[in-house]
Amino acid sequence: MSDFLHLLLQSNIFNFILVVAIIVYLVRKFNLKQKIEKLSNEIKSYVDESENEKLDAEKELKNINDKIAKLPSEIDNINRSADNSVKSLSEKIRIETESQKQDILNNAERLLNLETKKFKSKLVGILSEKSVELVQQNTINQLNSNQDLHKKYIDNAISELDRINL
Repeated sequence: MSDFLHLLLQSNIFNFILVVAIIVYLVRKFNLKQKIEKLSNEIKSYVDESENEKLDAEKELKNINDKIAKLPSEIDNINRSADNSVKSLSEKIRIETESQKQDILNNAERLLNLETKKFKSKLVGILSEKSVELVQQNTINQLNSNQDLHKKYIDNAISELDRINL
């Protein structure tokens, strides 16, 4: 049995050396070391690139989270600014409306005064004409009814003329 074991051991060693030689030959022939290094470098490059992308994504996430954290205060600022603008605009509109209202009232008052003066002037003119007509008519009626008045009016007129000439 020892021969068999010895033979088996020698044949296994021979087979082992033969397999190692074939592997070494194949590694050299196909340049497996370079290919393995190349694949290893590609994998390392891919991992490094992934790490860089991960860091960039984390930075971007941090920036976005910072912006999101600032968003309520920015919204408050925008709302305050809008409120101030609305208040300012409404106050400006109110002031302009009051000013226009006052201008309209002033113009209406001036127009009313002007129309009242025109009406009074026309009324005075009409009343004057009617008064003169009535006085004339009354005087004619009185003169027709009383001849002595005619003489009296002439005497009064002459005395008035004498008084003016002095």
